[in-house]
Amino acid sequence: MKRLAASALVCLAFLGAQDAHAVLGGVASTVHEDQMRISGTRRQSVTGNNVQVHEITMADGSQIREFVSPAGTVFAVTWNTRFKPKLEDLLGSHHAVYAAAAREALRQPGIKRNVVLRSGDLVVHSSAYLNTFVGKAYVQSLVPTGVNADAIR
Repeated sequence: MKRLAASALVCLAFLGAQDAHAVLGGVASTVHEDQMRISGTRRQSVTGNNVQVHEITMADGSQIREFVSPAGTVFAVTWNTRFKPKLEDLLGSHHAVYAAAAREALRQPGIKRNVVLRSGDLVVHSSAYLNTFVGKAYVQSLVPTGVNADAIR
């Protein structure tokens, strides 16, 4: 019974409360829209692979990062927040794939504080612990050549 309750709590944490709208697989213009919706400040940098990294910091110090390929597509999003972002908004059209994989993972016994889900082209890493939610999601086929997915943070 305790395992079931703990698993339910982890599941609720994954459903989230913070409002963010980065769209995985979307166009770069979503970055500005996200900044406006969550009333955050945005900082942009460019990596050696010509990948734009847009970091949006909220008033509570929480951060959402969006990684935009040279082609102008958001290929990855990361979060480090006090409240879990709504994954429906972060993952866009990829959310249904994530939700199915998450349901399957929750059927496995044990408490899941650190989860890595791989389903088709989508990869999601997520962990939750005491008001700290950290994760990343990326679409493998959209990751630009020369970018190591492990380096996405």
